[in-house]
Amino acid sequence: MLDSEKPMEQKDIAAMMLAFADEAVKMAREGFEVDLDFSESSLQKVEEILAHLSTEMPEGASDTSIDEMSKMWGGYLGEVVRRRWGGEWTIDYYPGGQFLIITLNVNGSKLFPSMKVNRRLTEGPQENVWDFYKTVKARLEAKPGGRVQ
Repeated sequence: MLDSEKPMEQKDIAAMMLAFADEAVKMAREGFEVDLDFSESSLQKVEEILAHLSTEMPEGASDTSIDEMSKMWGGYLGEVVRRRWGGEWTIDYYPGGQFLIITLNVNGSKLFPSMKVNRRLTEGPQENVWDFYKTVKARLEAKPGGRVQ
């Protein structure tokens, strides 16, 4: 089996998502003059950036461009969650789907941050990431042992 055919290991996926998150921090600083610090409140700033991006994206934005933005901002969203409640990045099947997706497994819950960001960019404000985070937070805190790390 060639190296390129081997499935990604968990540590490689984690490193990739952290790199995407770091790119989001850089883009926020350089493109929007916003400092992101991986805090809960920083996700309100991310929502504002995504709101801007979703309205400013050209009608014919390429799927590749949207996918890259989804990975980058999804990496940041997921890292905020992971740093609060632990968890690990994996690649798993999307529920009810026949496709693999980057997944954040936290205390028995599967989250799909990149998919959430993709929906925010393409479907609009009803897919608000700050509201999503508050829902995730409430569910994780309600689980046994669901305390912040």
